[in-house]
Amino acid sequence: MEYNIPLKFKEGSFKFNELGGADGDILILGYDTEWQLLTYNAPMYGNEVRIYTVPRELMPNGLTAVYDKDGVLDKVELNDGERTRLIYIWFKNINRSKSVVLKYVKEQADRMSKEILGRKQTLARLFFGKFYDGEAVEIAVKTATAEEVQAVIDKYGEESSADNSGNYPVEKMITLEYEPLAVMLMCTSNIFQTMLFGLAADAVEERIKKKVLDKIDKTDDFKFISEEYD
Repeated sequence: MEYNIPLKFKEGSFKFNELGGADGDILILGYDTEWQLLTYNAPMYGNEVRIYTVPRELMPNGLTAVYDKDGVLDKVELNDGERTRLIYIWFKNINRSKSVVLKYVKEQADRMSKEILGRKQTLARLFFGKFYDGEAVEIAVKTATAEEVQAVIDKYGEESSADNSGNYPVEKMITLEYEPLAVMLMCTSNIFQTMLFGLAADAVEERIKKKVLDKIDKTDDFKFISEEYD
């Protein structure tokens, strides 16, 4: 199935069923009801964007199109009553995409920092990890206490095993909410996507260091370890 959203309308926020009768260029959203997969080619750049796990019952009436003061489509969102998901966003240039991406990831870094501090633990390791393959995105941290570090060493029999975040339970991980960032990257020029992700990951890492390292209790052998996931 396909759903058409005009790229030019009038200023304001409109539900999908309020967009009828518009002429001109359109954003074509393809929807696979079997796989609950939404796809489209981003206007101007042509990148294919895939949004997974979009519930059938929300299509298309859960869609909202937001237009700026000039009537240009600024973004498309999907609301399920509990949360709002970013489906599409328009960037007129690289400076705009950089500004929006960095604002988003800094807000996420603040949330992640708050969660680390909220654990109120004495930490022996704090891991920062990142991954990007052109579509999938992950930025995350993991914490480990001295007891958890020793448990890993006992399990694997090597001191170096304590410095591999993959040896710790996934429950220790705090992740950046990846979907909005992935959409932002896919909606910008593919020439700049990797660069933008690098800037985003660096911003999160530095902000977490700044907000967390001087405020947590640490063991004498504490390490902050930065990794790039495979």
